[in-house]
Amino acid sequence: MNFIKFFTSNARWILGGMLLGFGSSFGQTFFIAQFSGEIRGAYGLSHGEFGSLYMMATLASAFCLVWVGKIVDYVSTVVVGCSALVVLAGFSFFMAWQENVILLALALFGLRLFGQGALPHISQTAMARWFNASRGKALSLANFGNMLGEAMLPLVAVALMVGFGWRNLWVLAGISLLVGFLPVAYLLLRTERTPQNPKLSEVEKGPVVSWTRTQVIKDWRFWLAMAAAIAVPALMTGVMFHQVQLMEAKGWARTTIPSLLPLYAAMGAAFSLSSGALIDRFSAASLLPLMIVPLGAGLLVLSQVHTESLVFLAMLCFSISMGSWGAVMSAYLAESFGTGHLGSIRALYTALMVLGSAVAPGVMGLLVDTGVPLSEQFVYCAAYCFLLSIGLFVVRTHMNDQRAPA
Repeated sequence: MNFIKFFTSNARWILGGMLLGFGSSFGQTFFIAQFSGEIRGAYGLSHGEFGSLYMMATLASAFCLVWVGKIVDYVSTVVVGCSALVVLAGFSFFMAWQENVILLALALFGLRLFGQGALPHISQTAMARWFNASRGKALSLANFGNMLGEAMLPLVAVALMVGFGWRNLWVLAGISLLVGFLPVAYLLLRTERTPQNPKLSEVEKGPVVSWTRTQVIKDWRFWLAMAAAIAVPALMTGVMFHQVQLMEAKGWARTTIPSLLPLYAAMGAAFSLSSGALIDRFSAASLLPLMIVPLGAGLLVLSQVHTESLVFLAMLCFSISMGSWGAVMSAYLAESFGTGHLGSIRALYTALMVLGSAVAPGVMGLLVDTGVPLSEQFVYCAAYCFLLSIGLFVVRTHMNDQRAPA
């Protein structure tokens, strides 16, 4: 079954997953980072201080997500998805109206919990649970929503900020979520796709017995996969969060990186489709060692180039890893540990992703404040990616085991 036929046959569920991913953009770093200069100016914060504040808000959201994310195992997708959109809209309004640093931290916490955390978690869990033989295709297509937001919203924010002001843009974000995203999400997701309850109807592609989260935590394969999975969102969050500082240090125009995000998202979408097809043909575990190599290459390029015209090479490398990692990891968890407790397992996984994305901006900002430039930091990060990829390749046969929990 090709992508077009698959999409048309399952359009409402795929589009619903895409919509939740797109809606999450208002809590993602690539959107919030466009306001970093204005926020630091309004509150008198340094790069390190704002990065640390952002880190603490994101860490708190990761802690809460471990428990909040379990809800998708017991409540329908339409209820939790629409509820998350409403709460995210509320925090968008709060972001516009708060007036001190403490309330700023609270606003960031809400945006990160329901934007970066809950909405992608709901979307990807639904895709992994609703589809079996075509799980890779479903996950990669649903991932388009986040890529679309990454391509469009940073440029929109930069273009409108001068005329509207940064606070008014957050009001516009909240209105968009309530008026545009919410009713469409309800219409698309109100009918669940079978199997509606994987606890009663175990899917074919995965272990005979679904693992619980407690059992998964005791399996070394999970933690090795997490070491790779965390690297992608964490390091990309660091790059996106500090993009303004990086462009200033390199002497580039403010639009150098934002102007390349449409290309980055388009290429990421293409690689997402490719990874989805490869997952269905081979397995997610076989793709794990390859997932972070392009990320390391992109970091090396970004650390070394000084000519603006060459930045697209780094963004191309980033698009390969970002386009594949979400579908690969979501499929890997379902393949290796079953779908009966997938919401609970993915809640831990997503919380770890959020944790990584919290630490990276804060640590990078503090290092910049102490005199370690981003270019030097990127070299060490690239070495981590390459070494971890080698380790995953060495144990690839064990990562692909299909077994019941001990």
